[in-house]
Amino acid sequence: MTAKEYLSQVRTIDIEINTKLHEIEELKQRSLCVRSGTISERVQCSNGNSANKIIDKIIDLENLINREIDKLVDLKAEIHNRIMQLNDSRYRILLIEHYINGRTLEHIAESMRCSDRHVRRLHGHALQVFQKKLI
Repeated sequence: MTAKEYLSQVRTIDIEINTKLHEIEELKQRSLCVRSGTISERVQCSNGNSANKIIDKIIDLENLINREIDKLVDLKAEIHNRIMQLNDSRYRILLIEHYINGRTLEHIAESMRCSDRHVRRLHGHALQVFQKKLI
């Protein structure tokens, strides 16, 4: 596994969690679908799922999300500790901001008061050093 692949695990898990959270919101909207009407008129939920099945699915997803959040927190701590072992503070700042805090390289360049090009070069060097020392 390359340094970039190792560090990118945080972003991947975070995206997976957000996807599941979005799915929960969709399920909650479906659960609000109410059957109503008069004797001559019937209205049903579009997919025919019962409210209980939807609630069960929501609970299952919430449990899965909680496990993934625990995994994400542990992985962030592990990666943070490894990054902090680097000698160059610029590399530490850049890798933590980008891979743990999810900032873009452009945003990091602005906050470090450097050009985008310089930060991209630093990023490449930081990944090389991280790969050699810590993986």
